[in-house]
Amino acid sequence: MEKFLLKVNHISAYVLIILFVLMMISGYRQMGHFTFISRGMASALHQIYLNTAFLVVGTIHALTAIRRALKRNRIKGTYVDILLIILGILFIGGFSYFTFA
Repeated sequence: MEKFLLKVNHISAYVLIILFVLMMISGYRQMGHFTFISRGMASALHQIYLNTAFLVVGTIHALTAIRRALKRNRIKGTYVDILLIILGILFIGGFSYFTFA
């Protein structure tokens, strides 16, 4: 299980790098610096799609890293896993509400 979570952490880090670059490109296009995509598409990408993906992948990356750090400090167990899952759901749900409201 630990190796799987480590792989998830690494893969989510690489996905976050790609999402960050795409967010930067769409943000610059919103400001009018790039012209290879339309301004409306850049706005939708930046404010809805990439934002939501960044939120979900960032939360997964952070929570797997927090779980590994807690386990390294001998704080482990099912209750910690359940608490982290609940915190992740609340974090993603709360910020998704603000994104779409």
